[in-house]
Amino acid sequence: MHTIWMDRIGGTASAACALHCLTMSFAPALISALGLSFLATEASEWALFSVAVAFALLAATQGFRTHRTWGVLAGFGAGILLLVTGRMAEAFALFEGGGKMAIAGGFVLVVSHISSMRCAAACQADCDCP
Repeated sequence: MHTIWMDRIGGTASAACALHCLTMSFAPALISALGLSFLATEASEWALFSVAVAFALLAATQGFRTHRTWGVLAGFGAGILLLVTGRMAEAFALFEGGGKMAIAGGFVLVVSHISSMRCAAACQADCDCP
């Protein structure tokens, strides 16, 4: 079922985004020491953010069509809202704590993707999915 694959890719993208934000917030010197300074650029932050949000939107839409679970949809909504708000706060210096908000949003999206995969698998097992 392609819903589960979309959630796997989206969960990985969200985890990468959250770990990137976490590393950039708490250990930016580690990135430079490992020779990965290209990850510290604004372009890489926007790329990770964009991929995570795009897959979250796609997985939320496809997942809801499959399993009709409002709680999972709400989780995706909360994660996207946190991630977007945090990223905008960081990019435009709107308020302190944007990085922490983006990290939280990324982890909420990971949990939402996992929940969506479980619901889709359960739905597939029941064989009464739309």
